[in-house]
Amino acid sequence: DHCAFEFQYKMNVGGNAALEGNKEYLYQATEDFLRTQTGPLTNWGGDILGFEKLPSPYREALNESALAELAELPDDQPEIEWLIASHGPQMATSSYVTFTPAILAVTSKGTIGLTSANAADNPIIDPRTFSSPTEQALGVQIYKRLQEFVNATGLTSGPELKVGPLNTNAEILEGIKQTGLPWYHGVASFPMGKESDPNAIVDTNGKVFGVSGVRVVDASVIPLIAPGHSMAPVYMVAEKLADAIKRGV
Repeated sequence: DHCAFEFQYKMNVGGNAALEGNKEYLYQATEDFLRTQTGPLTNWGGDILGFEKLPSPYREALNESALAELAELPDDQPEIEWLIASHGPQMATSSYVTFTPAILAVTSKGTIGLTSANAADNPIIDPRTFSSPTEQALGVQIYKRLQEFVNATGLTSGPELKVGPLNTNAEILEGIKQTGLPWYHGVASFPMGKESDPNAIVDTNGKVFGVSGVRVVDASVIPLIAPGHSMAPVYMVAEKLADAIKRGV
């Protein structure tokens, strides 16, 4: 899965966060929306969504091992997704901005294990999100890149609200772990591949190797995580395998 983490600041300009706790602001926003289709209620909450590779000088701060692992990815693959939204604590009366960067250069791998021979028993799932040294090194530099946004725009006011100021790399890493969250883009628990591949579980038509009459048609068959949201890849897999089922192959 992609690992994301949140950092929250009070904002110097208006935003959606105050809609919950400020009745006058909510009333005016409702009037603006109903009469002229303008104002904060026209915004679904995700103000900015963008993708980038980690730029200089942050890239040069990565260690050689991390750089080598990232070099194995396609040159045009983004490594970071930025979601910047004007929301904050519940029942906020002021405006807030939340920065939620996600690591798209995933190098961590989780595990799924059985607890018994009974199919009704839940498996043991350990996503091991953000466990690889490369992701951790990348996360530290992403946080420093975030501080460039925070300090340069004049958008924010005061310290970070979830974990407070972070200075050393060790503090930044711990802060990321405290605010980390899954991006719900998990794949590859039943990866597609050739029968000769010891990691492959289904063939190119979604059929499980060694079992008759069973196919898997969901995100779990995608062998590599895409550098973006999983909706489009799942649509593609579903269309392809639905066609294979209709053709009986």
